[in-house]
Amino acid sequence: MTTKQKISCLGVIPVRLESTRFPNKPLKEIHGKTLVERVWNQASKSSSVTTLVVATNNTEIAAECDKKGMRYVMTSSSHETGTDRVAEACSILESQGAHFDLVANIQGDMPFVNPEVIDSVTHSLATADTDFGMATIGTPITSREEYERAATVKIALGENGRALYFSRSPIPHWRNFPGEDAITAENPLAYKHMGLYVFRRATLATISRLPKAFTEQREALEQLRALAHGVGIKVHIVSRASVEPCIEVDTPQDLEDAIQWAQKVRI
Repeated sequence: MTTKQKISCLGVIPVRLESTRFPNKPLKEIHGKTLVERVWNQASKSSSVTTLVVATNNTEIAAECDKKGMRYVMTSSSHETGTDRVAEACSILESQGAHFDLVANIQGDMPFVNPEVIDSVTHSLATADTDFGMATIGTPITSREEYERAATVKIALGENGRALYFSRSPIPHWRNFPGEDAITAENPLAYKHMGLYVFRRATLATISRLPKAFTEQREALEQLRALAHGVGIKVHIVSRASVEPCIEVDTPQDLEDAIQWAQKVRI
């Protein structure tokens, strides 16, 4: 697929209320706007996403979408991962006559996601070798505290931006660490994974039918299912500046951080 072709890209924001760590977080307000509304507003600025929907199983989310003019698709309550919900939403739209070349899973916990990053990772997959079935983003880690933090997912990279593994552990390990002074954005400790995925349509259909992988269950990282079954993942590296503020709302403290940032910059 080349960039000269007209590429149709479905953007799906998977949203549920039943989070074990932070129930009802999609409807929490961040300086006057709900979390799901902020993700929608940012994603709707993407020039590569030709169709955008929220995928949910909850009537309260549906009511919020109706109130704010956000298109949504009702999906099953049985999905264990966002990717599975995205796959069903895509199938529902296709049953109504739509067609998509690429499908973007835009996580519902990133209120300040940069639409230019969505565009860049979409372009990265659209122009990648066909043995890459999906793409995601990474950004340099230069802080040892972040490198060692289990909540930060790290990426081990191969050649040509190919993901070798994702882990909550510090990877790759530095056997002969050169010292803090040697660490820069060009020579980082590692690369941090950001939860944004773009799939080729056929790849998404395949992944949604695959069983959970051992590594996926151990790390609680759904992208490891794809790797375990041989799906090539292209990692598009972006600068820290392009993903700041790097806030993913998983906890009440994350929400407070997001509120403070939104108030500071008045958005």
